[in-house]
Amino acid sequence: MKILEIKRHLNKPDESYVCELLKRGNDYIILTYVSDRSGQVGSVTIDAGTTTYAYYRNGMGYVVWKMVTPDRTLNGYLFHICCDLRVGEDKVEYLDLLLDVWIDAKGQLKILDRDEVEECAVKGVIGQSELHWIAQQEQEIVKNWRQIISDFDLLL
Repeated sequence: MKILEIKRHLNKPDESYVCELLKRGNDYIILTYVSDRSGQVGSVTIDAGTTTYAYYRNGMGYVVWKMVTPDRTLNGYLFHICCDLRVGEDKVEYLDLLLDVWIDAKGQLKILDRDEVEECAVKGVIGQSELHWIAQQEQEIVKNWRQIISDFDLLL
């Protein structure tokens, strides 16, 4: 079954991806998406053909992506801090709040895009309540990422 992912942004045009439904629970959904082009996550190159397993739960303050290379080795996990996450019958949508947390295959954690958050705060694109929300979610992810990933992997 096809599901549309709608990723809304504060500082650039929204993005939409047609994904495959892998699993659905009462308040969550897991989708898969195979990239047709290469990209970057921080300094890491994500090759074309990489499969992303994406976990969305209604009301959660982040989205988790597990990225697996075309040869089926783990590339890493990417946490997108977000708000307004809604899982529907045929779509999932959320507002991306810029800050990402990358966990590579060796378990090394890196915070990404803090400069974008600061730039948007200076420009007034993002307010104090959003900055507080981002800080709370970052703290939760940094403290609990091993358990979050373990729970996600069990759902797969």
